[in-house]
Amino acid sequence: MIEKKYRAALLIELAQRFTVIFSLALIAITIAGMLIRLNGQDMRDVSTLFAFNSGLQYSTIMQTAGFSLIIAFFSVLLFSEHIQMKIRFLFRGFLLLLATLVTTSVFAIIFNWFPQDNIQGWFGFVFCTIVCFVVCFALTFLKLKLEGKKYAKLLTDYKVRHNNSA
Repeated sequence: MIEKKYRAALLIELAQRFTVIFSLALIAITIAGMLIRLNGQDMRDVSTLFAFNSGLQYSTIMQTAGFSLIIAFFSVLLFSEHIQMKIRFLFRGFLLLLATLVTTSVFAIIFNWFPQDNIQGWFGFVFCTIVCFVVCFALTFLKLKLEGKKYAKLLTDYKVRHNNSA
């Protein structure tokens, strides 16, 4: 019975992370497409991700879904409370960054997201990925610090109340 709950919890966590990553990826693609269009470039010349006239293609959405599922899997594997790993939080973040870069690179090559011989495009891709990842990781770290302080205060308050009532 416990194993079913454990598997269900992992699947729910995977689904939640997939949903967040997939949504954010589609928003990022949409914003990038709008910026490219505002710049006056033909979006089809920039990337196959933007080979549309009035919306995202199904192939782009499915590629993004596949990419998001793989990244969600790595995220659950490295950060799930159900899988205990004795790896420092910062190193887990670094491993997730590597998994993200490798996965994105493989998808970019397989689906021709941008020209493979465009070194400037690859540097821009790696730079943007690292910057976005560092910002997200810093916000997550800040959130965990604030939650830690909140729970430490709650524990202190509980101990004070518990000692006074005894």
